[in-house]
Amino acid sequence: MGSPISRFNVKFVAVDWIVPFWWKVAYLIINDGIKGIADKFKNPIDERFSQFVTKYLQAYVNENKMPPAEIAPAIMNLADDFAAGRQMCIRAGDYIAIQGYMRQGKA
Repeated sequence: MGSPISRFNVKFVAVDWIVPFWWKVAYLIINDGIKGIADKFKNPIDERFSQFVTKYLQAYVNENKMPPAEIAPAIMNLADDFAAGRQMCIRAGDYIAIQGYMRQGKA
């Protein structure tokens, strides 16, 4: 056994043979505090955003009606995913453009 190590007011003893393999042990450490953060990112898109995008996406796909110029590329990217049979994935820039449009009160 090695000497006790004090870290964050918790004392533990590192076994001497484990020190050369610290990287294996480091991957096994689970941070319980990260669960709360991870839960916030499971579905960051709120209902209002979903309804807004759905409205313009349906109008574009079903009625061939162009969305406003500020968000047209974002809606068209989603429509391309839909038409190709891929899972619709909103890109970061598209998300930012739509959120900005909504914040301007144009929604």
